[in-house]
Amino acid sequence: MRVKLKQLHYLKAILNHDLNISSASKSLFATQPGVSKQIALLEEELGVKFFERKGKNLNSVTDIGQKLLDEAFKILELEEKMYSIVRDHLNPQSGCLNIYTTNTIARFLLPKTVNYFINKYPEISLHVGAAHPDENGAIIKKGHSDFSIVAQKVERDRELIVLPAYKWSLSLILPIGHPLCKESEINLEKISQYPLISYEVGSTGRIVQDTAFSARGLKPNYIMTMMDVDVIKKYVGMNIGIGIVASIAALNICDKNIMSISLNGVFSHCDAWICYSRNVFLQKHMYDFIESFSPHLTKTVLQEIAHSSYDEIFLLSKEFKLPIY
Repeated sequence: MRVKLKQLHYLKAILNHDLNISSASKSLFATQPGVSKQIALLEEELGVKFFERKGKNLNSVTDIGQKLLDEAFKILELEEKMYSIVRDHLNPQSGCLNIYTTNTIARFLLPKTVNYFINKYPEISLHVGAAHPDENGAIIKKGHSDFSIVAQKVERDRELIVLPAYKWSLSLILPIGHPLCKESEINLEKISQYPLISYEVGSTGRIVQDTAFSARGLKPNYIMTMMDVDVIKKYVGMNIGIGIVASIAALNICDKNIMSISLNGVFSHCDAWICYSRNVFLQKHMYDFIESFSPHLTKTVLQEIAHSSYDEIFLLSKEFKLPIY
């Protein structure tokens, strides 16, 4: 079999552009007929179809196609790892770094690290993108220079390194003058008496809330759910309900009309993670970015983790002293 790397790059581009060959071709600076021909040649070489077709358009990925794509992406990661090793040897001050994260992390926690990074490595391209679930529900990017920082549960796999980045707490946000503003102590019973606005079902912050209310036999009234803290604040300001959001966000969105109350002790802390593929070659600027954001993840620790199993990483992670936000 004579599978060409170019064909694998074409496959990845097609996947990244929702099976739209025209968009994929433009991103590759190639012609649509040329890309289509290479995919057809690859399917003919392997004797299987990567895609189900509807007319001239690609409709979905076949089962065998998905298995082959998973292997193809491993090959592309290894290819880029080789280039990264060479770049790090010849010019360690150049390259790129892709960080995929949530709006809250990007807005309230990343700025200090980003400022440090771009001043120390002005020639390195830094891209901060949104960590959205893909069609399979996965939120972790696993490219050659991709790191994900997420504040929700991560599905582990053998090709992914998942490390605790920090812990985060929840706070109440409510309009100035709300009856709870005068309470000396806030508990679940008092909170559950009012309409709530908080995160969507299944998110980490919401799971922590639901677990706590359920343990006390309470059924809170979530009148609205959403993931954007500014939108939650908007509706709290309209007196539609009281909000429960990440404390780091609550502290930064309060103003003369909205106040926050810490819910430490009312809800347990949540976990946030930094994740990347085992195939990533960690260059100096990557070590520096990670340690700047999570000081416990030093270069020495990351080098030790690189060859550790999932269980070994889990045991080592329990020894970390994590910042709490």
